[in-house]
Amino acid sequence: MLVDIDQFYRQLRAVHANDYHLCFYCGCIACQKDYAPPRDHLHSYLSRSLSADFLIVPACKECSVFLKGSQLPLVEQRRQLVQNKLKQKYKQAIHVYLSWSEDEVSEMEGNLLLSISAGVKLGEESFIRSSYIGYDFELDGQRNSKSHFVSPVVSVFGQQFNDLKTAITACSQRYDIYAAQLSEDLAKHDNNLEAVILDIQDQQQQKAYRRELNSQCLRFAKQHKLSRMQVVNAVERYIDKNADLTIPQALQQYYEQRVQYY
Repeated sequence: MLVDIDQFYRQLRAVHANDYHLCFYCGCIACQKDYAPPRDHLHSYLSRSLSADFLIVPACKECSVFLKGSQLPLVEQRRQLVQNKLKQKYKQAIHVYLSWSEDEVSEMEGNLLLSISAGVKLGEESFIRSSYIGYDFELDGQRNSKSHFVSPVVSVFGQQFNDLKTAITACSQRYDIYAAQLSEDLAKHDNNLEAVILDIQDQQQQKAYRRELNSQCLRFAKQHKLSRMQVVNAVERYIDKNADLTIPQALQQYYEQRVQYY
């Protein structure tokens, strides 16, 4: 006798009419069902009393493809997997969306406007899908709020923003950093916008220091008929020995200890 596997699962159902037939993972139209844990692994979870949700979840075709082969037993784990795959697949489009403001796009013309607008539209849709928090749902007659799955707001140096796009736009203006650079560097810092800003500021400070170092060493080198790199290397050695030295102080020590005797 065949066993109806679905009897071991509960159906996750949307509470509000606007959410009927929507994918719980990304908000697109749901045309398939996802099982958490997958039906192929149901026996293992039941026999070993492993932790699992045992839910049937409305899912769209793309999310179902993302989840194919996944053995994750919890809906929240599966949602996270889907969203990571969405972010990776539409990485370039999301970057375009996060990099361009509405005001900047409105100033464009011709093919550039069409190209950027299309990228922004796809990026916005992908960004929303990859940040989707689900919807209020019902299980066994009990209502569950989507706040159970909600991701925290974006916090940057104590200031909170409702979403990443708003945060990037505000931080771009406040810290005078291109939005495109903030967006591009997010992946390197695990989507930590604070870490991105601090890293960029550190790079800017280092570049400014190198420019000043080269400028002062070049003037010194011309004055004393030396090569610029010779002076730069000497100054860096002095500063390595004493980090409190300024560039002029290091140059002065170099002059007093070396240059004036030749």
